[in-house]
Order: sequence, then structure tokens, then C-alpha cells
Amino acid sequence: MSKTYTHGGDIYSYYEKYGRYPVDFSSSLNPLNAPLEVTNAYVEAYKYSFAYPPHNYKELRGKIAEKENISIENICVSNGAGELIRYIPVIFKPKNALITAPAFSEYKKSLLECNVEEYLLKKENNFMLQQDFLENIAHKDMVFLTNPDNPAGNIINIEFIEKTAAKCRQENAVLVLDECFIDLAENGESAVPLIKNYDNIIIIKAFTKTYSFAGLRLGYALANEKIIDMIDNMLPEWRVSMPANMCGIAALSDKSFINSSIEYIKKEKEYLISNLKIFDFIIYGSEANYIFFYTDIFDLKERLEKYNILIRDCSNYSGLEKGYYRVAVKKHDDNEKLINALKEIING
Repeated sequence: MSKTYTHGGDIYSYYEKYGRYPVDFSSSLNPLNAPLEVTNAYVEAYKYSFAYPPHNYKELRGKIAEKENISIENICVSNGAGELIRYIPVIFKPKNALITAPAFSEYKKSLLECNVEEYLLKKENNFMLQQDFLENIAHKDMVFLTNPDNPAGNIINIEFIEKTAAKCRQENAVLVLDECFIDLAENGESAVPLIKNYDNIIIIKAFTKTYSFAGLRLGYALANEKIIDMIDNMLPEWRVSMPANMCGIAALSDKSFINSSIEYIKKEKEYLISNLKIFDFIIYGSEANYIFFYTDIFDLKERLEKYNILIRDCSNYSGLEKGYYRVAVKKHDDNEKLINALKEIING
């Protein structure tokens, strides 16, 4: 198999190269461990390994409905957000799609069967979406947006998202809104309430980033009932494993975890950004649980690997070049390791 891996979190290739696992800043997960109830649920799930998971995931969907303040009929669970990103274009068969650049590469991969226009987010605008994006929706039948965006971490305000949804509706286009990082963004506002008024919005979320269990693979889509039925009928049966199902239910039982996580991330992000600016790194966006920056040290990723640190080189994002990097906000001890390593690299 010769598939090229283009994402962060590739600790296994690092292990093959160095014989050890790194401190992984390349994957932007919650730095706090998932609630203890999640660990207990994972152990408990083994007792049910003989059985298929519940076919309708009613309890899990009920917990999500409570969290999102929406009807259970507006929710479909999945084997991570990636599964939804790949299947939604299969369902709707768009002919002309609009995405931003830079953006998560899976959007473009999922749209191989149609014409894809990339709206370039420019550094002179701090990689922020501009009003003329709305003009580019003309003659499109599917639009992908990320809020906060990836890799820059800029937040799109709810008013602009509603304008986008309205423009998409005029064009009979589906708006796919990836909100996988929204729960950990201090000033983030979810567009879930718009589903009541717009039948062309699909919002994608995941437990991956919020609860830091990427290996379990658990995501969900929120949309009107008709679209949810279409997605549910296309996805495989039992697409969510019993451990993922039970851990998702357990995670949502802790009502204070997200707020505690946001507070911790805010404090540690301030520490990281203040130190990165000392090195004359140019910081963009970074309103989520990761920091996006530019430096003229083009081999920074390779240099940090010698310190057992893995960061995300963003030069393979469409619209970016060498010198752009993304680092996750991690626990303080790990953040100190990153800053100390950077001091040695820069000061010699």
C-alpha cells in the first residue's frame, strides 16, 4: 500500500524512524484526559463484546441531543467525522463544489467526482474569510466550511454562516459545516440553531478533539430529519463500535468537562503564544486549541524531532508554503518542553 499520509498525529512513522514515541503537538486534541467515566465505560464495554452495538444508538443520540439542544431525530452518529466527510458527497453527488484553501485535505479528497473551486484565504487578510466568499457560491451545489478553520484557527461569526446558508439555499446547494473544533474554542458559537430554519445545512462534529479519544472514532452529523435519514441509510450498520458508543455516553455525562478544558487551554495558549512571539514567529488566528504560525526556519519540524517533539508542518496544505506550522495546546509540562527546545534551536 503506497497511500501518502497527509495529516498530523503520525506517531507511528516517527517511532519507525527514531524507535520512540514523540510528544505529539501535530494532533490537536484536548490536552486534558477524558473524564474518568470514559475509562470506566471502556472497560465495561468489554462485557458486551459478544453483541452488536444497538442499531439505532438511541441512548448516545439522546445524550448528544441534550448537549446540542436539538431533537434526537436531527442526529446521526458515525465512525468519526472523516466517515461523514467522505459519505456526504456520495449521497448528494455534487457537480460543482466550493471549499476554502488552506483547509482539511479530506474535503477535496471526498469531492474527486466533481469540479472543485478553492477560495484562497490570504495571509494579508490573516487567513480570514472575506465577504466575497459569498459571490463564489454561485452555480455551486455543495460548499464546505470549517469553524474554527483548520489550520489557522479563525472563528467565523454566526451571522456570516447564516448568510452563507442563505446564499447556498438560493443556489440549491448543501452547506457542510465542520465544527469539530468549536467546543474547545473560547469564543466559538455553534450554528446548530440554524438547522431549524435552514434545511440545507449539515453540521459535522466529533468526540475526537473535544474528549481526546481519537482512537475510538466517534462523530456525528446534525441536520434536518430528511437529510439525517439519507445519511443514516447510506452509512454502514453498526458503524460505531460498542466501546465508542459507551464512551460517548459516558463523556457526555460530565457537564463541567468542556468548560474546564476551555479554561485550561486558554491559560496554556497564552503561555505558548507569548513565548512564540519572542522568537519573532508570526501568529495567525489561533482561536481554537491549536496555534498557527509562520517562521523562516523551514526545517523546524525536522529540528524539533531531535528533541522528541512532533509538530505539524502545514506546507502540504493547499495555499500554503514552507514556513507555516501548527502546534496543539498541550499540558504545561509538554508546552515547556516545546518552548525550551525552540530556545535551544534558535539561540544555538
